[in-house]
This record gives sequence, C-alpha cells and structure tokens, in this order.
Amino acid sequence: MRAIHLDFASNRKPSLLGLVMFALALLLLMMVWQRYTHINQQLLTLDQSIQELKERKGLKPAEPLLQAKSSADLLAKIEEAKKLASFLMIPWGDVLTALESSALNDLALLAIEPDAKKRQLKITAEAKNKDIMFSYLEKLEVSEELANVYLLKHEVFEDVDQHPIRFVAVATWKDK
Repeated sequence: MRAIHLDFASNRKPSLLGLVMFALALLLLMMVWQRYTHINQQLLTLDQSIQELKERKGLKPAEPLLQAKSSADLLAKIEEAKKLASFLMIPWGDVLTALESSALNDLALLAIEPDAKKRQLKITAEAKNKDIMFSYLEKLEVSEELANVYLLKHEVFEDVDQHPIRFVAVATWKDK
C-alpha cells in the first residue's frame, strides 16, 4: 500500500486564474452594492416626495399596514395561551378549600371541571345514598368560596350493591 501524503499547510501559491476570478468577483460585488445603495436612496427620495405632496394636499400620512393574515399556527398558539391564562386565573386555593371542607365519609369526589369563562365548577361525585348527596350539596352552598350550587343530573346504580348515586353538580366560585 502507498502512503498518502496530506499537506494541510501548503506553501503553494494561488494560480493566476484563481486570482483573476477572485478580483472579478470582488469587483462585481462592489458594483452590485453600489447599485443597491443607489436604488435604495432613490426609493427614500421618492417616498419623501410623496409624503411632502400628501402634506401639501392635506392628506393624512399613511399609517403602516398591519399584517392582514396571521398564520393558523400562530392563532392556535394564541388561543391556547388564552385558555391557559384563564385556567391559571381560577382561584384554585379557594375552590379546593371549599371542596375539602365539604367532604363527607360516604362520598367520593370523581372529577372537577372548571369553566373559567362562566366562572363555574362542574363537580362529579358518587354518594352512598341521596341524603349524603343532598348534605354535600348543602355544605357546598354554605361554603364561603362557592355559590349557586345546584344538582345538574344524577343516576342511581341499581346493579351495584348498596345502589350508590353518581351525580353532577355545578357551582360558581366567589371573588374575594
């Protein structure tokens, strides 16, 4: 096998053709830059002339146009951020305090679903019997944190021992 000789620090001098091409590229770049600045200056001059003519005629200067279209992705992100902000504005400490202080032994809290726009809380729970269900709703109503508590729907499970009642209640949280 032949050894490969790698020369990373070459002392070769650039060819004349390479130097000429480099000089031509630099010259072309300078010409394009000069042309660009000349056209840009003409545009600024024309824009100033238009503004002066509008002022002489009494027209209002044009306001910069806002972007007419936003991408669907950006709009979706904005909506998601709004939902998150409204979710974070829920007084969670007060809501959880009301739920904890109203807890009963024979009642299981299954789900809570807040609706920040309506300032409501949907509570899904399961009680051993109807007396416990109504007792829980009364305790929620007298709490300092919740108001307008009402039973939305209920269902008795006849096929399960002791026939528990699953119910959904709605309450509005109060401002403090």
